Amino acid sequence: MPANASPEYGHAEKQYLAAQTDEEKIVALEEMIRTMPQHKSAEALRANLRTRLKKLREKQEKAKKSGKGGKAGIKKEDMQACLVGFSNTGKSSLFSLLTGVKVSISPFPFTTKEPNVGMMRYKNMQIQLIDLPPLPNTDFSILNITDTIILVMDNLEQLNKSFPLLSKTIGKKIIIFNKSDLLSEEEKRKISSFLETKKLSFVIFSSFLHTNFEIEDLKKRIFETFSITRIFLKEPGREPGKEPLIIKPNSSLKDVAEKILKGFSSKVKRTRIWGPSSKFSGQIVGLDHIVKDMDTVEFQTK
Repeated sequence: MPANASPEYGHAEKQYLAAQTDEEKIVALEEMIRTMPQHKSAEALRANLRTRLKKLREKQEKAKKSGKGGKAGIKKEDMQACLVGFSNTGKSSLFSLLTGVKVSISPFPFTTKEPNVGMMRYKNMQIQLIDLPPLPNTDFSILNITDTIILVMDNLEQLNKSFPLLSKTIGKKIIIFNKSDLLSEEEKRKISSFLETKKLSFVIFSSFLHTNFEIEDLKKRIFETFSITRIFLKEPGREPGKEPLIIKPNSSLKDVAEKILKGFSSKVKRTRIWGPSSKFSGQIVGLDHIVKDMDTVEFQTK
C-alpha cells in the first residue's frame, strides 16, 4: 500500500486481491486509481494500475467479441449485502421477508442453487440483498467482495464452522440467529450472552413469528453496517429530492458531480450546499469541498 493511502484505497486494494473475476478486478482497480494518493512518489504505482486496468479491459473486450464471456454477473449496487449460511437455516425465508421477492423455500437441503437478488427498502433507500447458495457451496466470487455479510444460523455450532469459510471476505458481518420461536427465554438469554462475549453484532429473530417493529429494527441494523454518505440533490428553485445519492465517505463535490454523470463536474459553474458540512444554509463552495452525511447539494451549470 502506498504511503498516506486513504482507508478507501485500502478497502479497494482488498477487493482487488479477493476478486475472482476480471469484472471484479476492473471495478476494484478503478476505485484504487480514484482514491490513491496524488503525490509525485505515487506516479509509478498509478501507471502500473492503469496498465493492469487497460489489459483487463482489452481481455474483456476480446471475450465479448469472441462470444466467450462467462455467465452474466450481478451488478453491484451502492449498498450490497449477502445472506449466507448453512442449509435450512431459513435465510431464503428471511430474504423473501426483507425484499418481497418470492423464492423457492423447502424443508429439503440445498434448495437455493443460484443467487437470488432483491432490493430491501429502508426509509427512502434501496439496499441490494443477495440470497446465496448455502455453505460450503456458496458463490464466493460475490461473497468475498460484498459490503455486508448477513450470516444466518439456527444453532451455535454453525458459528465455528462458518468463520473459517469466510476468511477471505472483507464485508462487515452481522449474525441473524433465526428460528427464535423455537427457543425458550432461557435459551435466548444464553445465546445472547455467548454472542456478546464474542463481541459479535447479532440479532435474535424469527422469520416465522415477528412484528413489524422487529422487521424494521432488523433493517436498521443491516443499514448501519454500511459506511456511506447520503447526499440529497436539489435543482435551483425546487425542493430537494427525497431519495439520497449514495457516495463513499470523505468524497468531494466533484465526486458527487461525477457520480451523477461522468464529465458533469466540468459543466458546473457554481455549487451551493446545506447541511452538516456547510457553515450556513446555501453556502457557495468549490468542487473540492468535502461533503458530509445528509448534506443537500445544488449544482448550477448556467
